[in-house]
Amino acid sequence: MAKESKVVRAKPEEPVFSDDRSKRRKLTEDHNFCNADEAITLHLVKTEKDYLQGGNEDLSFPPEFTEQFFGEEGRIYGYTGLKVEVFIHTVSFYTHYHLTFDSIAKDGGARNPKTNLRAKLKEIFGESLIDNRDAFIEKIKQSTDSFVQVIKEEGTAVDSWRAPTGRNPSDVSRMANGKLRQVVRLELTDPRVRKWYTCLTPLIHLFVEGGQPIESDDPRWEMYVTLEGEGPDIIVTGFCTVYRFFRYPDSTRLRIAQILVLPPYQGQGYGHRLLETINRIAVERDCYDITFEDPSDSLQELRDCMDVQRLLQFPPAVSALSLSIARLRRMAGGGGETATTSGLDPKSNTFTKGKKRNSDVDTDDNILVPPASVVEEARKAFKITKVQVKRCWESLLFLQLASSETGVVESFRELLIKRLHAGIFSNKDEAVGHGKHIIDTKNDYNINKTFMMMRTPQKETNGHDSKKIGDVLDASDEEKKLQALQELLEERENELQAVANKVSARCKKLGIAVKVKDLVNQA
Repeated sequence: MAKESKVVRAKPEEPVFSDDRSKRRKLTEDHNFCNADEAITLHLVKTEKDYLQGGNEDLSFPPEFTEQFFGEEGRIYGYTGLKVEVFIHTVSFYTHYHLTFDSIAKDGGARNPKTNLRAKLKEIFGESLIDNRDAFIEKIKQSTDSFVQVIKEEGTAVDSWRAPTGRNPSDVSRMANGKLRQVVRLELTDPRVRKWYTCLTPLIHLFVEGGQPIESDDPRWEMYVTLEGEGPDIIVTGFCTVYRFFRYPDSTRLRIAQILVLPPYQGQGYGHRLLETINRIAVERDCYDITFEDPSDSLQELRDCMDVQRLLQFPPAVSALSLSIARLRRMAGGGGETATTSGLDPKSNTFTKGKKRNSDVDTDDNILVPPASVVEEARKAFKITKVQVKRCWESLLFLQLASSETGVVESFRELLIKRLHAGIFSNKDEAVGHGKHIIDTKNDYNINKTFMMMRTPQKETNGHDSKKIGDVLDASDEEKKLQALQELLEERENELQAVANKVSARCKKLGIAVKVKDLVNQA
């Protein structure tokens, strides 16, 4: 059975309170619970020796999301000084745990009874959990060879590179002598691959917010796995699941459902390689586009950076960007009133009554929107969705802003405020659902799991017979309106600045221009 013991420790210090979920110590006065994300530590182990030594500190990390198993507060009741050490094999992802604690705490009663930790760990790790220590060690010894065999028989290497070694960037041998890294594509039609995927699902629960396992028996799923090392030294560093949707009448849309780089390997370029590889494959297959299923903030930022860099090297986008920047400068030079119909003054962040603008001002609004031809050409060339191209257009414009051009910066900010305002408070917003309908369809696979999504025109509403996006707040409440706009504006400006910083740094490293005048000269 898994190791469980009571240990004697020094009297714990008083709890430290913090707003950071991963650091908090919100214990009750009688200390009858622990926070799951503090009590549980995951250790990646490659060999029997790694396991027997208790893991490597560099490959140890806490879970990120535990609420699904331990309630909204992520609490484990009934223990003090609890430590749950979970060991995960870096290839097979079989797991084993050690459990220690100082004492059994006072029962929390009917509302907070003692947590059945064995049952909870079984719920989290499922078939991957091995209670017996010797059986786990045997799995470590056998699983690597079995996995390498599956990779050889079922996997297709779709990208490879060498990890840099040393710290001297001018040393060309840094790449040649580094460990082999690969992206390997796997179909889930093979039962061995499906069984392996079930051992990955606990990580999806613990590190992908709201993440749920895919239906691995659906033949339209495929996996992209990042690997480091070769032969018996191979380890898994991350993975991505992709679904091939049919798009009427004769195309395919790739949907990235889950993407996870294991915490010790984040920041090393694996996520970038995964997205770059999937994008290249979508282009080779001539898919319609690539969509993402509820991306996290960090994934969306990476996506933005990659797409903005692509568009900076795309002549149709560069030409249109040059015209939009010229129009923005004309607008800043007096082409129209600078007050916005949102009622929020971009200079002072205070409300003013909307001013009637010159007849040409309405044409200024679409500066934040790329020409339809550019949107379509970018979709065809890079498989970027139309919504994503429009999002990246704001980043492209933001990259052109110079702090010395205060009028241009203010004009851009004004248009951004107006766009955010319209997205929340406009009475012209469509009803929730946007006229989408799901229709079951027949095929040779499974009638219960196939459908078509169609969109039909919606009748105009009078603002009372369907829920509007603008109903979230009372548009007449100017104080709430200002607060909402300020929060949205700050969030969006932070996003734009983060993308601008990263794109500028990467483009500088690669010798890619980011300013319009330089881009036009390069083109």
